[in-house]
Amino acid sequence: MTDPSETTALTYVNQVLRGLIVALSVGYAANLHRYAGLSVYDAQLLVAVFALGLASGFLSMARTATVTAARLGCVSIAAACLVTGGFIAVNFVQLSMDAPFVPPRLVIIGCVLLGGLLLLLRRAAGTGILIVVLIFLAYGLWGHLLPGDLQSRQTYWDELVIYLSLDANGILGSALKVAVVIVVPYLLFGQFLTACGAADFFNDLALSGMGRFRGGPAKVAVSASALFGSISGSAVGNVVGTGVVTIPMMKKSGFQSKYAAAVEAVASTGGQLVPPVMGAAAFIMADFIGVDYSAVMLAALPSALLYYCAIFINVDLTAAKRGVAKVEEAEIPSGREALRQGWHFILPFAVLIYTLFALNMRPERSAVMATLVLLAGSFVFGYKGKRIHPAQILQSVAAAGKAAIGLIIVCAAAGLIIGILNITGLAFNLTLHIITASGGSLLILALITALISIVLGMGMPTVGVYILLATLVAPALIEYGVPVISAHLFVFYFGLMSMITPPVALASFAAANIAGASAWATSKEAMKLAWPAYLVPFLFLFAPGLILEGDLLPALWAITTALIGIFMVTASFVGYLSGTRSGMFRVILGIGGALCLIPSGLHPAVAWSDAAGLCVLALLVVSAKQSLHGAAQKNE
Repeated sequence: MTDPSETTALTYVNQVLRGLIVALSVGYAANLHRYAGLSVYDAQLLVAVFALGLASGFLSMARTATVTAARLGCVSIAAACLVTGGFIAVNFVQLSMDAPFVPPRLVIIGCVLLGGLLLLLRRAAGTGILIVVLIFLAYGLWGHLLPGDLQSRQTYWDELVIYLSLDANGILGSALKVAVVIVVPYLLFGQFLTACGAADFFNDLALSGMGRFRGGPAKVAVSASALFGSISGSAVGNVVGTGVVTIPMMKKSGFQSKYAAAVEAVASTGGQLVPPVMGAAAFIMADFIGVDYSAVMLAALPSALLYYCAIFINVDLTAAKRGVAKVEEAEIPSGREALRQGWHFILPFAVLIYTLFALNMRPERSAVMATLVLLAGSFVFGYKGKRIHPAQILQSVAAAGKAAIGLIIVCAAAGLIIGILNITGLAFNLTLHIITASGGSLLILALITALISIVLGMGMPTVGVYILLATLVAPALIEYGVPVISAHLFVFYFGLMSMITPPVALASFAAANIAGASAWATSKEAMKLAWPAYLVPFLFLFAPGLILEGDLLPALWAITTALIGIFMVTASFVGYLSGTRSGMFRVILGIGGALCLIPSGLHPAVAWSDAAGLCVLALLVVSAKQSLHGAAQKNE
């Protein structure tokens, strides 16, 4: 039986470790070490934070363990990870010079870090990514025994351990660096937003802005999930955070349980596409392709617009067809009052955008600046009479550290995979095989890439999915001539769609659980609702304007015609356009929408498809109005 005093002590120590993770990350992002006259290598910070994350993870396991031996074992491993990480951080320069000679002490140190990572990986990120990591480890050890093109050069196990644990191409690589240096400050920013009442403020704005329209509850869910999802960066966390409020509201207004759950799942998944605070994968993307984060934000903006417009169109037409009412007036807060009391919550986002775009500041420093502005505003103004207090600040710091641990473990595992790909040359071989399988067709190559992305993304966190896809699959598209940012956004999109795509649709399953609906029915409904998300990435490849590349006018035309096409196809699926439609009307409407969606870069003759699609829409709108007018005359 667990002693309550032991549990309390473990909890306290764990909170301290989580706080240290955030303190080290934010301090490094704010350049405090330079102001103090200290010279710190990136790897020293990374190994220290990684060791703290491992130790915190094992202490969490110890706190829930019911057997004394298991509890002592977890505490011992946590202590070993802390000591090992501290030793490496202090002596990193000398250890890195000793590494080529493969000394036994470095092999032992590497085994401690790698063993801790593997033991904690399933609990932190799921069985799927653990299996993937073990497969790659096996390939790194025995890949030289395979026949044909998959054969790698022989690597001895002790060399591999040191390389993966201490080299900048292994665990302590760019993926972990982005997580520790950039993402952790944004996690802290998100925690402070929640503690200061910003989530309530955005929810009030969504209710006041959308609640009075038909299908209002679902539109509130979409708006709130987009805003909250941009802060949280986690599809499942977003579903749980906002779905407990929005899903019952949608069901109460008349939406089916599976539809309500699907709306929440799809809207929550897309939150990681919404600037200015996209998911952690967006920061890693910027680092991988060597561009400013602001460039990734701008490139993702049109796709985020199309994604959420598609959801709004579906919700609006479905509500009109089923006669779903708006939110009751008594439940709608005053938007003017919400802005009067919470206007200061807009300032941190303004600071974030200004420092990123106007001052070209590093994203982690922008996050620190925005956080300081947020705290100052909350201390001075508060929201609805409540101000953040010191205890909440400490709780938010610990919560950010807790949220960071899973990300740190996943990025360390991704670094391990990248290290094996580099040392074995598998990434190059896989790129050649994918290109060969496509038969020289970009469309077939894109279809193969999309399928691989969805399959690899099943059951894995978004960050792990993206890093894996960016390393394994995106190079094939780039090798074919696709622009780098288009290729990475392509795999990012499809990796994200695995959250709502069966058989392992984590966001859909979480929403279905809240709604009391079938998980499979919710997943199928989510796929129908998010159908444009499976199409838009293909448009990236043939219509660069959709990622704001090229001249402005062609880009605006591509976005406009894509939006019109999405509206027409969605109306065809729902069966509503100025009234309920069926049969040939829906077929023609869908064909017209498809014509608008065909990218102009696919073929010179396609330039006329937009005009044809717009003509179809005009004719059908006129036909719909005439039928409504005729029906009204009959009723008279």
